[in-house]
Amino acid sequence: MSKKNKDDKNRWRNVVVAFRVSPEERDELDNRVKLSGFQSKQDYLVHSVLHQKIVTVGNPLMMLTFRKNLQHIETELERLQSISEMEEELLTPIRTMLEILQGYELEAKDNREEISELLLDRIDIIRKRYSAEKKLQNLRQCMNKIERGEFDGRTEDNT
Repeated sequence: MSKKNKDDKNRWRNVVVAFRVSPEERDELDNRVKLSGFQSKQDYLVHSVLHQKIVTVGNPLMMLTFRKNLQHIETELERLQSISEMEEELLTPIRTMLEILQGYELEAKDNREEISELLLDRIDIIRKRYSAEKKLQNLRQCMNKIERGEFDGRTEDNT
């Protein structure tokens, strides 16, 4: 039985990821692992995949995945009451998407602009929802003060 190990955030590494290579590719990979100084092929591959420059190939599936990730992030951000509640794990997909966008080289500039506009639109939607929720909260506070006879004509916005 192999030794159990943990990643740099002290999480168990218990998921197997496997793929096929040709004998020549295996030899090249083994040589790179030896030359890199990493203790294992696993460490080399994890570091190479997660911490190196990302080269991407644009396609419709990538756009769909971006949209789904952005919707998940938006849902999580809407759930938060304050920034202190945000877990660092929420930042990981955001960083990954930004890295992908930085490495994304398209022949057609329009596609790059479409992705940027999509990100900006989502950020704008989140900002508007937060602003609308804040205004609604202020309105509720004013209504409560009116019902209690404590309203002095000031809201949180113009105090």
